[in-house]
Amino acid sequence: MMIKMSKFLVYMILSVAIFGCGGSQEGLVLENETDDSILAKGVSAYEAGNFDQSIELSQLMLNSFPTSDLHIDAQLLIAKSMGAKEKYEDQFDLLLRILKENIIPEKVPMIYMQIGEFYENSARWNPGTVTSDTVDFSKAAGYYKKAVFYPDSKDEAIKANALYRMALMYAKINEIEIASKAYQELITTYPASPYSTLARQKLNNPSNTEELPLPTPTGITDLQATPEVTTQPGEQPVITPVSDKPEKLEDAPPQIELPSDDAEEPSILDSLQTIDDEPSIPEDE
Repeated sequence: MMIKMSKFLVYMILSVAIFGCGGSQEGLVLENETDDSILAKGVSAYEAGNFDQSIELSQLMLNSFPTSDLHIDAQLLIAKSMGAKEKYEDQFDLLLRILKENIIPEKVPMIYMQIGEFYENSARWNPGTVTSDTVDFSKAAGYYKKAVFYPDSKDEAIKANALYRMALMYAKINEIEIASKAYQELITTYPASPYSTLARQKLNNPSNTEELPLPTPTGITDLQATPEVTTQPGEQPVITPVSDKPEKLEDAPPQIELPSDDAEEPSILDSLQTIDDEPSIPEDE
């Protein structure tokens, strides 16, 4: 009886160890792993194109460490993996749920960033009219702006990225003056960010919407775990538009001015805040 029980316990332990790994010995989840190490395996699986494994590892982390500070990161990774698997409606629904249920202010810009990426990718994939593309680019710009102006987070890496992509979206809808202001503010506010280097290049021709590769970091401390290789948002495939996007919208949250270091010289961001392109959060059906 003892031998049978021991075999049963070994089987259960091995079942947990290979969860999300498709029975492979690669990427085993062992007893001494942490929430961070499991999530890192999920990121590696995503980058390798193993999206099912990435989702399973992220879910394993959520189940094993329910109070982890990384639970938003894990859910965002699940959402990105869903998009990569072309489950766009599930991805969008999850992003909205994360946004509404999140209680960690520091993570909010990350959520807005991925929703902006969703709309940007939708616009790039959409072969329809210029008008429909413009709507998606405008929505993307609005969510990127929400990430930049969110007052209760100091995630400068995400905010610099969002400000750069916001400028690029305005350039794509031919709002060149606004794009120029955003590039200028990026250089002033986040001079150490690699996106500041890209902004300097863009100011030579603000109407240029070409994607530029990020420079190789040299002495710059990136506040994110892993910088993107290029400026393509989210490193995920282009996304087709969601055919049943909610039409009922709530009022957008009030805009909050960022404090200026010099009260006599308002930041360019002050003028960017007045742009009326704020997206609203769809209501639950």
